[in-house]
Amino acid sequence: MDDARTIPGWMEGALQMRRLIRRLKERLGVEDIGGEPLEQLVLRYARLRPPEPRLSLRAYDPSWPQRFEQERTRLLQALTDEPVVDIQHVGSTAIPGLSGKNIIDLAVAVRTPLDAPRYGEVLGSLGYRFHGPSPIDPGFSWFWRLHEDGALVIHLCDARAVWFTNLLRSRDYLREHPSEREAYERLKHQLASEPGQSWLEYSVLKSHLLQQLTARANTWAEAREGSGA
Repeated sequence: MDDARTIPGWMEGALQMRRLIRRLKERLGVEDIGGEPLEQLVLRYARLRPPEPRLSLRAYDPSWPQRFEQERTRLLQALTDEPVVDIQHVGSTAIPGLSGKNIIDLAVAVRTPLDAPRYGEVLGSLGYRFHGPSPIDPGFSWFWRLHEDGALVIHLCDARAVWFTNLLRSRDYLREHPSEREAYERLKHQLASEPGQSWLEYSVLKSHLLQQLTARANTWAEAREGSGA
C-alpha cells in the first residue's frame, strides 16, 4: 500500500510549477510579459516539446545568412501554390556579430487562413516536422528540420501578426545598435550560466528580456518611420 504521506507525481509537478511562477514574479516584479499573464506563459512554455539537438553556443558564423537564403529559395519553390507573403531570417543567427546556436530561424508569413496541417504536408516533404505552437506566439506554428550540425526552424504565421512585425523590428534594431547587441548578448549569457536553472525558467527570463528589447525597438522603428528615414 502506498504511504498516505506520499505526494502523487502530478501534484508534486503542480507544486513545483506554482513555486516557479511565484519565484519568477518576485524576481521580475511583473504579472505579465508582453500582455500575456505570467502563469499562462509558464504553462504554455511547459507544454512545448522541441527536439533536443546537441548544439552549443558559438561565435557568429558569416555563412548563416547564406544558409538562410538557400533555404528561403527552397521554400519558395516548394510553396508556389500557397499564399506566402514574406520569408525573413530572424533570431540570433540573423544578427551579424551576435553569437548563437547553429539554428536558422525563418519567419514564414502567409495570408489567412493559416492552415497548419496543409502547410505541414508541403514542409514535411522538405524534411520538416511539426512541433505545435511556436514559443514566439501561440498563433504561430512551429516546424523543425534537424541536420548534422544544427537545425532550420520555421515559425509559420499570419503576415498581419503583431509578433511578426516585432521580430523584424527587434532584429533590425540590434543590427543598427552595436551597444544594444552587446548588452543583449551579455545578459543572455548571464541567464544561461546561472547554476541549477531549468530550461523553462531560462526561457521565461529570456522572454522578459526580449520583451524589453522589443519595446525599445518599436519606439525606434516608429520614430524612424515617422521621420521618413
